[in-house]
Parts: sequence; structure tokens; C-alpha cells
Amino acid sequence: MRVAQLSTIFFRIFFLFGVLVLALTLFFAYMAIPMQKKAFDQIMFTQAETVSRSIVQASADAIIKRDYGFIVEHNLEVLKNNSSIFYVVVSPKSGDQVVVNQNSWRLLETLDPALKALEGEQINHHILSYDTYNNVYHFVYPVVFSSIEWGWLHIGFSNEQYNTYISQMYRQMLFLVGISLFLILLVGYFFARWIAKPVSQISQLATQVAGGDLTVRSKLQRSDEIGLLSESFNRMVDSLRESKQQLQNYNQELEVEVLNRTHELALLNISLDRRVHEEVAKSKQQEALLIHQSRSAAMGEMIGAIAHQWRQPLNALGLVLQNLRLRHQMGKIDDDFMLSSMEKSDRLIQKMSSTIDDFRNFFKPNKTIEPFHILQVTRSTAELLDAQLKNHNIELTIDCPVDIQIFGLEGEFSQVLLNLINNAKDILVERKVEQATIGISIQQLADDSIKVVIKDNGGGIPDTIFDKIYDPYFTTKEEGKGTGIGLYMSKIIIENNMAGSLTAFNDAQGANFVIHLNNKPTKTKVASIIY
Repeated sequence: MRVAQLSTIFFRIFFLFGVLVLALTLFFAYMAIPMQKKAFDQIMFTQAETVSRSIVQASADAIIKRDYGFIVEHNLEVLKNNSSIFYVVVSPKSGDQVVVNQNSWRLLETLDPALKALEGEQINHHILSYDTYNNVYHFVYPVVFSSIEWGWLHIGFSNEQYNTYISQMYRQMLFLVGISLFLILLVGYFFARWIAKPVSQISQLATQVAGGDLTVRSKLQRSDEIGLLSESFNRMVDSLRESKQQLQNYNQELEVEVLNRTHELALLNISLDRRVHEEVAKSKQQEALLIHQSRSAAMGEMIGAIAHQWRQPLNALGLVLQNLRLRHQMGKIDDDFMLSSMEKSDRLIQKMSSTIDDFRNFFKPNKTIEPFHILQVTRSTAELLDAQLKNHNIELTIDCPVDIQIFGLEGEFSQVLLNLINNAKDILVERKVEQATIGISIQQLADDSIKVVIKDNGGGIPDTIFDKIYDPYFTTKEEGKGTGIGLYMSKIIIENNMAGSLTAFNDAQGANFVIHLNNKPTKTKVASIIY
């Protein structure tokens, strides 16, 4: 691991140092090469200008007089003494053009267009190919006497010397770069080792400290930042050793405190467990009391409903008996009359018996979640209160497109409907609403859930008590006429035993109670409610 750390730090420093120095060297070369090339160009230009001026001065009269013999003779001499000149072309403004090279001379009527294009008022030069010569430094010098332009002098110089200068320059640059690379490798190696080795040593010591060894010490002694790092490392180790000792002492104290707290917590848990059992027992007693009160209230309501349901058939049965007694006194009882009276009496007794069966089925305990037809249960529940509703001139309507089968507790759902219809009836009677109505709307939603709405036109629930209507023992009825647990038990039945929801809201006419059921088999644990 130490070798890997040393190599990583060493190569990072070495690479960074090498890149920086190499970049500086290449930058110097990049800047120096154009300057050298520019200097070589200036040398060539100066040499060409000097030669051109000497030829013009010596051949001035010959050019003006068109003395081609002198021009040829003089330029041949110039070419003979200067092997770097390939050719000389004298191009007067009028007349023939004289071309002189190392081996011959000739007259031309027209000058090559490539050379003609270089002629102008200023000195011009260009690298081109002419005649049999390639890559020639072609220099154009205007011939001017007494402010009169007589023509131009074209001189072709060899680029060999220029190319030699450039080649030497590149070789020198490559030599400098090679020397720089060697120095970079040498100096960079020692520089990187000088920095990386102490850092690696401190890193190794830090790894030992991380492993739990607090006896290590850094022995590096330097007057730079590495020395400060070494001293800081030693102080850090000393501080860690002291902190570890303090932590051990604190842990011992903490263990004792934890034991004491654990003992106290155990005692507290025993006490808390006892109190929880006591509170659970009290809660069960309270729930049993609520259930008993709910049962008593429901029984009271049912007894009143039975009385209303039996009143009409009892009156009719009394009339049958009176007719029998009157006929008997008059001695007019025959077999047909007796048979008709017996059949009518039997129908009335069957109706009363059916009423008792309906109420008995209503209170029949059923804790099994099973499918039942919601419209059938709703109608059966409404029939139990039919006599009371008619007695108070309250119209009850049921709107259900089809008889939907749902999963749940049939008896408990019936009691919820009974509670909600009873509450609506009581508020309509209390507020003496004319044309009082109670509407039950049942519909199946897109997700197969069931929505049941029980609404009345009694004016709605006051805002001041809206948040309290589900509280146990809360009632707005006169003392002795309400227990205040009907809505509380209804909410428990729907939400806890049937995995649904019971909510309420007011509209322009009155209160709306909404029952929402999943309509799917559920494993909801059914609470114990005794009827």
C-alpha cells in the first residue's frame, strides 16, 4: 500500500512538473521559430535589394539607351561572381525583355505573365518557379531615374541558403527540446521524490492511526510546510490519545448509568404494562357500556316501531271481533261469514307475525362478512319505519338503478341505515318541515365501489356543531329523547367493520350523509358489537 501511495503521489507531481516545463519550452519554440524565419526573410530581402541596386546603378545608362550588349555582359559577370543568383531579367517599359542566366541569354518580346503580375511601384518578392528553376526567391526591383520609371529588374535567387538556415533552426530547436526533456526527467524526478516521500510516510502513519495505533510518531524534521504537517500530525495523535482515554472513562461511567437506567426502565415498563391493562379493561368496559346503550336505544326505537306497525292490524282485528259479537247477538252468524272473518283475522295475525319476524331478523347477530343485496336490505329497513314516517307525513324515496350485491355485514349495515333515517325523521318532526322528504340514493361507481347518500330537507346541520356530530354522547335532542351514540356507532360500523367511510355535508335543502363502500371481500377484523 505504501508503494502504491508513493507511486501515485510521485507520478502526479512528476507528471505535473514535466507538463509545465515542457509547455514552457514548446511555447518558447513556438514564439522563436516565427521570429527566426522573419529574420531569415529580412536577410534575403536585404541581400536581394543590395544586388538589385548595384545592377541598376551599373546598368542605368545601358537600360536607358537600350544597350543590350552591356546589360548582358554586366549581368553575366554578376552571375559568374554570385552562384546563388539563377537569372536576371531586365524588363523595360518598352522594347524587348533581356533574360540572362548562368549559361546563356536571350531577348523576349513579352514577359511571362506570372512575372509581369509582380511589377509595380514598390519592391516585390515572391517564391515561384520560372523557366527551368523551381522554388526560386524572385525579387522585383523598380528601375527609376530622375523620378521617371524606366522598367523593372527581376532577379531569381536560390532558396538553398534560406532552406539551410531553416533546417539548422529546426535542428537547434529539437536539440533544445531534447535537452529540456532530459532536464525535466532529471529535475522532475528528484523534485517529485522530495515532495512525495515525506507525504507518503505521513500517509502511512495516518493509516496506522486509523487502524487504532496511537503510538506512532512522525520523525520528519524540515523547515517547510512538510515539517509543519509533521508537527501537526504528532499533535493530532497526542490529542486523539487523550480523547481516547477520556472516552474510555466516559464509557465506563455511561455503562453504569445505562445499567441504572435499564433497571429504572424495567420497573417503569412493569408499571406501564399494568396501567395499559387497566386502561384496556376500562376501555372495554366503556365500549361495552356504549354497545349496551346503543342496543337499548335501538330496542326502544324498535318497540316504538312495532307499536306503530301493529296499531293498524290490531284495530282491524278489533273490528272483526266486534262484527262477530254483533252478528252473534243478532243470531246471524252463518258459515260464510264465519269463514270470511276467520280468513281476515288470519291475514291480520300473519301480518303481525311477519312484522315480529322482520324486527327479529334485524336484531339477529351476524358477524360474517358475506354478500347481500343492498336494495333489498334498504327496503326492509325502510319498511320497519314505514308506519312512523306515514304518521308524520314524511315521504321516503329509494333511488337504485339495480339491486347491487355487496360484501359486508348485512345486520350492521341495516342498523346504520336505521340510525340515519331515524335522525332525519327526528329533525324533520322537530323543525315541523312541510312536505318533508327523506331520499336514499344508491349508485355503483366506475371502480365498482358503492356510494349511498341519505339526505333530507330539514335545513342541514348547524356549523357550530358540525365537527361534533360523531362524538359519543353528543346530541341536540331533548333530555331523554336521544343517547348521542347513534352516529358514533354508525361511523365505527362503516369504517372499522366494513372498511368504508361515513361523511356528511350540507346542501341548499338539508343534510347529506354519504356511505362509501369498497364492494370487495375484505379481511377487516370485525369489532364485537352486541345487539
